Amino acid sequence: MDTGAALNGILEALSDLGSAERREKSKTYFPTAQQVLGVTNPDVKQVLKEIRKQYSDWSASDWISLCKVLVSTGVFECQVLAFEMIGRDRKLLDALEYKDLSELGQNLDNWASVDHYTVGIFGVLWGRGVVQDSHIDALLKSDNFWERRVAVVSTVALNLKSRGGKGDTPRTLAVCERVVDDHHDMIQKALSWALRELSKRDRDAVLTFMEQYEKRLANRVVREVNHKLEFGTKN
Repeated sequence: MDTGAALNGILEALSDLGSAERREKSKTYFPTAQQVLGVTNPDVKQVLKEIRKQYSDWSASDWISLCKVLVSTGVFECQVLAFEMIGRDRKLLDALEYKDLSELGQNLDNWASVDHYTVGIFGVLWGRGVVQDSHIDALLKSDNFWERRVAVVSTVALNLKSRGGKGDTPRTLAVCERVVDDHHDMIQKALSWALRELSKRDRDAVLTFMEQYEKRLANRVVREVNHKLEFGTKN
């Protein structure tokens, strides 16, 4: 295993694919302290495809080690590549332990990073029992709104078929109830998403929730969730 060579190859490929225009757009679209190269998601995925071919004999632990190194670079696209690599590979997800998440969950300072990490990895591991309810509870109590967003978006993975979600109304609504009065914009957007995703599984439960909390919910949540319930779309 040569992590250094793999990392250098990835950084070189991503740097070649970056654009100044996308770097500039990122400043308003998903502001982050990380370095942004300005690479499109399709191009990131192509780099991932090539690196998988080049190191096809690596073990799951080898790939996870590389992902941790990628995240530690502080380069946004390296982080995206790491999350995509793990989130789309059942063998890597199977190999992850809770202790691995502290290294993988670095630099979560923008919605794009948080959501990619949470829907693809953290929330999936909650559904599998690697992440415990107590971990979600601790995040909900955090003063860091990005950590609270991880907790809320984790419910999306519980209900999202493409991520192995089988549906979990009780745990989804338990989290949603905890953030009804949390009016940070990033939390309310996450709450809307969580309820809209659950509505595909348990429409009646979401209807009841909305009736119970409508007067306390942010207008955005009421508008988007009710539109989803009535028309099947967010807006």
